[in-house]
Amino acid sequence: MIKSDAQRERTVAQIEGFRRALAQVGQEKPGKRSTAIRGSYEGMIRQLEDELHEYDELKAGELKLPRIKKLDEIAPFIAKMRIVKGVTQTELARRLGVSKQVISRYEESDYQTVSLTRLQEILDAIGITTLVKLSA
Repeated sequence: MIKSDAQRERTVAQIEGFRRALAQVGQEKPGKRSTAIRGSYEGMIRQLEDELHEYDELKAGELKLPRIKKLDEIAPFIAKMRIVKGVTQTELARRLGVSKQVISRYEESDYQTVSLTRLQEILDAIGITTLVKLSA
């Protein structure tokens, strides 16, 4: 998942690199090897384009959250909510009084290592309202 504008730029460059490599493979004599390489490059291009599309949708404010039934299901959506709200990693770090590297580490692990208290602080800093319902 792309989580910053800098990652987006790198992804665009990667796509172009794979397209150039694909064009070179297309000039080779057809065979099993070139077919396999072409398929690999095409798959990477599709994957990177999907990630690019998702990031662009998030930046445009588009995110449909599923119904979350357990607290551990929230973490994978935090970076997406941050992007939708227009909050950069740097801005979130400033709001929490930590370095950008801390936020980057949180997001690398999809916030799985963050305590519940810190998770609530992060959601508050992003501007996400939470409603918890307990039932027995």
